[in-house]
Amino acid sequence: MAAEIVLVRHGRSAHVHAGWIDLQGFHRWREAYEAAGIVAGETPPPELRSVAERAGAVVASDAPRAIESARLLAVDREVITSPLLREMDLPPPALHGWRLPLAGWALAYGFRWILGGMSSRAHASPAEIERAREAARWLIGIAERHGAVVVVTHATFRGLLARALAEEGWPCGARTRRAPHWSAWSFTSEGSGKTGEER
Repeated sequence: MAAEIVLVRHGRSAHVHAGWIDLQGFHRWREAYEAAGIVAGETPPPELRSVAERAGAVVASDAPRAIESARLLAVDREVITSPLLREMDLPPPALHGWRLPLAGWALAYGFRWILGGMSSRAHASPAEIERAREAARWLIGIAERHGAVVVVTHATFRGLLARALAEEGWPCGARTRRAPHWSAWSFTSEGSGKTGEER
């Protein structure tokens, strides 16, 4: 059985916010979001549970929403956690004095993302890029020992980690089309599968 790494985005966050916020309010929202777990009653898709059941290890970021998501996949099994898999620390747009709903802040992020380049790497600091490389090497070691590993991480960091895995000779194969939560990207040392295929 070829070693495999499956990168999964966590389930939906339990943190809910309504109303308009300024830059300081956005920082407070981000702190609350990072501290929250996943919404009550959240369930991963059955096909992803099957993948996790067959995996030799389940790994997660140390963020509560990632840990809780991983525990839903690794029922009665140990979840290995690591800060290496945390979300990238993307500073918000400097909209001093502006008050926007969260959707407005998301649009501002989106415009900045497009202007700065569409890849996670274009927005990552050298330290974040090196963290992704370290995480990739660590996960490859786990996969080589266990045959397959399911990794619960975050949307933006996953893109950076995918690039680091490809640089180590683990290109991305199958991807689910489920979005935005519980989507899964598969990487193998043999490069099997075709990008865009559904698991």
